[in-house]
Amino acid sequence: MLMPIFVSLFVFLSVDCQKATEPKFIIDNDAGGDDAMAIFLALLYEKHFDGPKLVALTTGNGNTKEDNVYYNNQRILRVANRQDVPIYRGSRKSLVKTPTVTDYYGKDGLGDTGITFPDLVPAKDDNAVLALIEHSRKYKGELTVITIGTLTNVALAVRLDPGFLGRLKHLYIGAGNIQSDGHPDPEFNAHMDVEAYHVIAQNATADKVTLLPFSQVKDHLNFTKEWRNNVLGGLGTEIMRHQNKFEKVAIDNEDSWQALDPAVVTLFLRPDLVQEYKYSKNDISICGDGRGKVTNEFVNKENANVRVAYSIKTEEYKQHLLEVFKYDAS
Repeated sequence: MLMPIFVSLFVFLSVDCQKATEPKFIIDNDAGGDDAMAIFLALLYEKHFDGPKLVALTTGNGNTKEDNVYYNNQRILRVANRQDVPIYRGSRKSLVKTPTVTDYYGKDGLGDTGITFPDLVPAKDDNAVLALIEHSRKYKGELTVITIGTLTNVALAVRLDPGFLGRLKHLYIGAGNIQSDGHPDPEFNAHMDVEAYHVIAQNATADKVTLLPFSQVKDHLNFTKEWRNNVLGGLGTEIMRHQNKFEKVAIDNEDSWQALDPAVVTLFLRPDLVQEYKYSKNDISICGDGRGKVTNEFVNKENANVRVAYSIKTEEYKQHLLEVFKYDAS
């Protein structure tokens, strides 16, 4: 009679252990239309592909002012039927100089659709920076942070707690360009808080930090509007119908579709889609005419501070988006 009890106990402990060690991550975002796609992607992958668990969203000024970012996070989670994911509100300004936000995704950051929902869940009382630190302690060695907006929150966490990066399993950053004649300008996320980017670069190590520059998305994940609107956008799910509205302002003003944020989340979920990594001594210019331009010296891993996702498998990435977004929240 004791054998069934021991078997049941073993199964219970095994399941409990698996839940304790499953990969966990936070998305630090500025809630434009591309952030919405990245968050939807993460939640659908968790639900339908047994993916890592999204344990929090943290907000910051960027694509739009932080008040809008917070409200947009609430609406995104409501559409995804995942209001169990806590939101922690973060930085309203950059560390030193706060550039003017843009209307690239509309004045509210989500296409100015006017869509409202009842019963939105309020943010937690804790500040985003403290939440990042506390989660890194709670899930030491298990937590990945993905930052797809202004880097202020993560930089403040690094400054407040020198052990923060060391406790993370990994930090993924979507920011910067590999400067070239084809990509001469500062990238938006890096430029929105130059000093924050510099803080992270000064504390980064190549085994902890992976960078996806927007220039590499432009080079490898630059798709036609027809594919975005009629193939990906034509999937017909409730999530994709909302996503089409959230991105419409931006899509209408561009000749092609290239979205950094869902690509950064994909690097975490599907590292097999990276074609090539390079290692770099990476930093950012903080003064003069070059302010906001990211610098890279490609070196061996031992002399690098970041790993750069240099190229991504184009067709496989498109298929990944189609496979994930064919599902809905239900």
